[in-house]
Amino acid sequence: MTTEVKKIANLIYSRPFEELDRIFKAFNPLKVIRMDSHEIRHSNVLAWLLNHEENHGLNSVFIEKFISKLLMKPENDRFVSDSAFFLKTLSMKFDDWNVEREKLTSQKSSIDLVLSSAENKTAIVIENKFYSSQSPKQLDDYLEFAMEEYKGYTIIPVFLTLLNEDAANDQYWALNYADIADILEFILKFHKEAISGEVFVFLRNYLSILQERFAPDEDRLVLAEAIYEKHGQSITALYLLNNPRTKFMNHHQQFKEQLNSISEDEKIWMEKIYSSSKETIDFIHIEGALVLKKAFEKFVSENSSFEIKEFQAAKNAPNFLYPEWEKYTPFLEKLNDKAPYWLGQGMIVFLQRKANDKLKLYIEIGNLEFDHRIKLLEKLEENGYSIKESSKSPNSMYTRIFTDQAEVADWSSIEKVQEAIHKLINSKKFEDNIFKINKSVRAAAEELGYQIKDSEMAKS
Repeated sequence: MTTEVKKIANLIYSRPFEELDRIFKAFNPLKVIRMDSHEIRHSNVLAWLLNHEENHGLNSVFIEKFISKLLMKPENDRFVSDSAFFLKTLSMKFDDWNVEREKLTSQKSSIDLVLSSAENKTAIVIENKFYSSQSPKQLDDYLEFAMEEYKGYTIIPVFLTLLNEDAANDQYWALNYADIADILEFILKFHKEAISGEVFVFLRNYLSILQERFAPDEDRLVLAEAIYEKHGQSITALYLLNNPRTKFMNHHQQFKEQLNSISEDEKIWMEKIYSSSKETIDFIHIEGALVLKKAFEKFVSENSSFEIKEFQAAKNAPNFLYPEWEKYTPFLEKLNDKAPYWLGQGMIVFLQRKANDKLKLYIEIGNLEFDHRIKLLEKLEENGYSIKESSKSPNSMYTRIFTDQAEVADWSSIEKVQEAIHKLINSKKFEDNIFKINKSVRAAAEELGYQIKDSEMAKS
């Protein structure tokens, strides 16, 4: 018996693993029919929800929320070129939308979903990527077909993904299943009375499936982190053995050698373990390491350029307030009542791992009260920032004003991720933009009657 086999036995019989495994194996009828792992079934659910004539009882609620999500998503700001387009799209009528599945193009490929409205002269082409990868020229073909099929229409091509993958064609609008879940949460909270008990249960089970993929609860994350910390090598070995298409990185070489040395009986045993607890093992492998979170925490404690006081070491998007913004707190804390925002102020710096394995940094303006937001955007424009007209609409909530990205040599290494964070936050580019942003905030605050002092700020 190899040492690896005994380590894996210690993993699967440990109490934390058994506890997490029970959570993932809790009864959900949609899992029984394997709906959670088949992209085509997610497309079927979306088609059902988007069709206002279907038997869900929601009428056009879902499609209205779907379109508003597209418009309000910061990644799509570049498509919402002016207020007229924004308002026209937001106020479209929804009583003649036609929903089609697997619509064939002239190249005989199938578009997952096509929504079209003759009254609104608009067609929405949706490519749904829950797990599968993009095919070469696939998105180009879909867009070319839609432009020919719906001449004179406004075409909105949408790339819907599970994990924020970038579309190969940059003309596609971004949307992800976190957005779909937000819509479902809204429906379950505010439209419960409009739908039957059976539909409510179905949507609740479907929402649970989505949340397992991108927004797991804190209890699962804590368990996964504890398991990975103690049994990380066993988890990685099980995952790599059963996912042969996974690209082996330099830090995987030791596992490659170990897996090549195991006997056929050991291999069969490991495959059975993985098959029995696939969701649990995948979850621990993906979420348990929490490398970005830990690298950010390490950066915060060791950064010598400036002290970060207000931050959240979140799993997917660690974020912080730049220290100088403390002087502008009375101005920046004037948020509207549309939604909570990060650390309670209307501006944030945050980091995310992108699908291309790069680390991306953002500075974003949030949902400040309209007069505060407009004044700040005006001052940013005066200091050289290009602000779209749609960002000045009363309905706009988030505007990204700065982005930068860095390569990460090894995403399994906390040190390598920390190096990338340090490179981004201590760059001349970041420093120059922070200077211009702080200048803009100061000017906006002063024009609205705030008195800025070295250590505090008061409204006159």
